[in-house]
Amino acid sequence: MGTWGTGLYENDGACDVQDSYKGFLNDGLSNQEAYDKIMDMCQEYLGDEDEEPIFWFALADTQWGLGRLMPEVRSKALEWIDKGGRMPLWQESGNSAGWKKTLEKLKIKLNKPAPPEKKIRKPRVINQNLWNINDVYALHFRSEETKKYGVHGKYILMQKIGEGTHVYAKGVMMIIHVFDKLFDDIPTLEDMKGLRLLPCGRHAAPCQLTMSKLVALEKKKDYPVEQLTYIGNTTAPLNKQAKYPRAPSSWFHIEIQCAYSFQFWKGKEYESVGDGVFMYNGHE
Repeated sequence: MGTWGTGLYENDGACDVQDSYKGFLNDGLSNQEAYDKIMDMCQEYLGDEDEEPIFWFALADTQWGLGRLMPEVRSKALEWIDKGGRMPLWQESGNSAGWKKTLEKLKIKLNKPAPPEKKIRKPRVINQNLWNINDVYALHFRSEETKKYGVHGKYILMQKIGEGTHVYAKGVMMIIHVFDKLFDDIPTLEDMKGLRLLPCGRHAAPCQLTMSKLVALEKKKDYPVEQLTYIGNTTAPLNKQAKYPRAPSSWFHIEIQCAYSFQFWKGKEYESVGDGVFMYNGHE
């Protein structure tokens, strides 16, 4: 599970649960039907001490916000909060205080009466497939949050390598690679040569790395048009596209995800084995 902060939705798992559950409601399912579907979809989370808490936290928070909190979901979330769900991972990284604050805020919310049930409006279909295959763009880090990752004001390159769909998302989405180098000024296609790819998110060693993102555009305003500069079109590095069993990343989170990934992988060694499959063995 990719993680880039101690906030409830600063990890892939919570975003997957929230986006997919809302998607089921948007499709016209009842709350019970959406719950049954998300339980079936996320069986891989259940029974895992690291991922199951995230599932219940995200589902309870989402249901509460929509005025649809189910007693069993609330009970499970509070049970994991009392256990300090996922706290050992944050203690290892030295960021337990932030996660503890997140759990405290969630517990306060779940013990409050939920708002009235909100009407679910079917969203308009948005064109998410905005680039041509092999188009290269430079992303400019501008948000204040990127300062803590040491990338504020810098540029990073990303390239569209394919297109894909997901059962829990609408329309054709782009699949992108991100390159592992920062630039002070807008780079060129020449600057891309010889660069290694940046893994998507944090991975525990040893493991096979995820080297590409399926990116969803839920709202037009989430697309960072002012931060993107078109560089050109060139053949992409030889890498197999990852398979996507989980919901895609959102353009809304791309800047912070890239900033976090760059900081996490800086100075770490990972290698390509076989035909474009990257592995990380924990070397630094």
